[in-house]
Amino acid sequence: MKHKKYRMWLLLGIALVSPRYLYSMNDKSSGEEGLLLYELSEQHQNLQDNLLTVDTFPKEMFWDFNEWNDYDEWIVPDPIRRGITGGALWISVEGGKSGKDMDSWAYQVWGSNPKYDIVSPQRLNVTAEKYNIIQMRIRNLSPETDGLIFWRTRDDSESDAGQVHFSMKPDCPEWQEVTCYLPDSWRGTIDQIRIRPAQMWMRGDIWIDWIRIGRGEPEEKLPRPDLCSEKVLPEIHLPGISQEDFRQAFVVLDECLVTDVPLKGFNFPFLAPGGKYGQSWWQLDASLNIAGAKWVNQALVENMMRGFAGVQAQNPDGRIDLWGGSPMRGMPGNVSSLPRFFEAAFDVATRTDDQSLQHLILEVMKKYLAYWFSPVKRDSESRLITAVFEESFSDKSFGDRNARPGTLAPVDLNVAVAVGCYNTSKLARYLGNTEDAKMYSLLFEQLSAAINTHLWNEEKKGFYNYDVRENKQKDRLICTTFDPMRLGIAPEERIEKMIPTLLNPDIFNWGTRPLTSIAKTDPDFVEATGTYDGTAWFGDVWTLRNMFIVAGLEDAGKHDLAAELNWANIKMFNNNYSEYIAPGTGSGEGVKRYGWTASQYVQGIIEHLFGIQYNHFESRLYIFPHIPEELKGQVISIRRLSIPGSNDLRLNLTVDCTSSEKVQIQIKFDGHVPDGRVCVMLPDSGGRKFRVQNGKNSMPPPSEIIQDKKNCMGIDIPFQNLIRLDFE
Repeated sequence: MKHKKYRMWLLLGIALVSPRYLYSMNDKSSGEEGLLLYELSEQHQNLQDNLLTVDTFPKEMFWDFNEWNDYDEWIVPDPIRRGITGGALWISVEGGKSGKDMDSWAYQVWGSNPKYDIVSPQRLNVTAEKYNIIQMRIRNLSPETDGLIFWRTRDDSESDAGQVHFSMKPDCPEWQEVTCYLPDSWRGTIDQIRIRPAQMWMRGDIWIDWIRIGRGEPEEKLPRPDLCSEKVLPEIHLPGISQEDFRQAFVVLDECLVTDVPLKGFNFPFLAPGGKYGQSWWQLDASLNIAGAKWVNQALVENMMRGFAGVQAQNPDGRIDLWGGSPMRGMPGNVSSLPRFFEAAFDVATRTDDQSLQHLILEVMKKYLAYWFSPVKRDSESRLITAVFEESFSDKSFGDRNARPGTLAPVDLNVAVAVGCYNTSKLARYLGNTEDAKMYSLLFEQLSAAINTHLWNEEKKGFYNYDVRENKQKDRLICTTFDPMRLGIAPEERIEKMIPTLLNPDIFNWGTRPLTSIAKTDPDFVEATGTYDGTAWFGDVWTLRNMFIVAGLEDAGKHDLAAELNWANIKMFNNNYSEYIAPGTGSGEGVKRYGWTASQYVQGIIEHLFGIQYNHFESRLYIFPHIPEELKGQVISIRRLSIPGSNDLRLNLTVDCTSSEKVQIQIKFDGHVPDGRVCVMLPDSGGRKFRVQNGKNSMPPPSEIIQDKKNCMGIDIPFQNLIRLDFE
């Protein structure tokens, strides 16, 4: 073991910056220069007193790789290109992989996942009582953001006794120190450690200047974001839905929370999928998990947007990777995932009062759309967006590793990107960026036109996936046929032609349970059970599919149908937050406590049943209850619901449907009532009248805001502590 660096510092400290030497210079100086030299002498004396000495670390606890070609008894396996040069251990993380691995899109998702470890000498004798950190000084010129350290004990030298994770800045030319903290619960004596310095092994180089095992201050733990305490939880009163059932949905989200960050390039706490899917972030799951989490912890979801900005910034093409383990980090690529990010981002941006975050979100949305509209993803003839793997869940080929990217233009992806254009245009307009607002509005119109031109089948009265290479539609009828009801993408006359298919129980199970993912009449229809293997997208019931259609029915003014489908989802997934549901039995399958299921269940209750939304740009709270037939004749309520950006303002909303003659709505606020307006709406059944109570028999005129909605009526009034309304 060599310690020349520390000897050098000691000699320099004695020969060049000793107090005696500086004092002799001070004798020849005067004024400010002399005072400065005196202060330097004090500082350097303190530095010298605290310099590491050769004895600070036992020989086996510090390695500095200062001798050329001397690995200091560390073992670096042959597949790794390596060397000891200039006082550092050099590792090439290319891993010797050939270019032909890129022939499959699957490599862009999973990579080859090699497990190359550098191995320390044995007999380290690292006891938990004396040591708690492992540190390295590294220079990382690769896209790698994560590494692992494993350890073994003498008693169990054949298997790992534990592991810790470390994070590093990617593609960073500066030296950086990384620290791994041994778990507080660890007890025993470490005989040997293994360092896995890279996870993807795609490209680049890493230099390790030194490795140290020592003792330091305990790791500072970030406060855990609150997702399920009584302090943040709203209280509901719904027939058949208990408060504990509702609470458990937030407990599931809490179980998905990952706070050991940075992790896989994500620099803020985030919501993972849950269950067997581990601690990594996934674009689709994290975006859908925001839908419910935002109602109890606005700060968490705002930071998740900053985390998304960070991982996107590593990619030169604006892509947000499918998941944190993507080996294409830092490179242009062909694979993302179904972009529900645009809805989550718009929700967070319109609820926050942080202007810098709003602008950051807009830039992330614009860059992500640049990926989808690039020639890699957009077909030049049809002008549709093409998909591979989890960019769509509607074709058997998405799991075929030999499938060619740029072939399938699916309904779900094209509508999702169109929604992204619409939301980006609207956010740009809110932020005063009129040019961007016009551009993305035009892209929305262009993509909507392409959807209606190539995906609509007049004979079958539905929207179908499209093969852009063969210029023909696919035959399979998928529940995504209803996705273009969103935002008026499908014309009203086409929506009317689709409704009989929607309501036919023999096709999509209407009236029994929520919609199946493909038609029950399809020869490949299957009810998948047990562990997820991909087949559940071809028969089973998913919140991902159903809640998007609920929103589309609301956009189309089909409020009664939206209410029924939403309520079917709430009942089906209540206290059954499984990944998906077998449509025949209603049994929960796949992961039993799945993040996006719990999140969309919450969203179904708050945003669709009670119809609550808040828009900071408009300073307006929207309330548009969608009451199913089963709840008519009941009183339902939600209390203590936090309204963001308003100094802990809480909403208490009661909807009384006991009378067949009218619906009574009471709105009460706890906390300081801000400036702004409350917009209350109900479906217009023809001739409905409304009246504001509050001791005044007044009937304010309808708002222009309400006129933008289809088949509804309502009022738009200033915030007040208490509002009572009758809809007769």
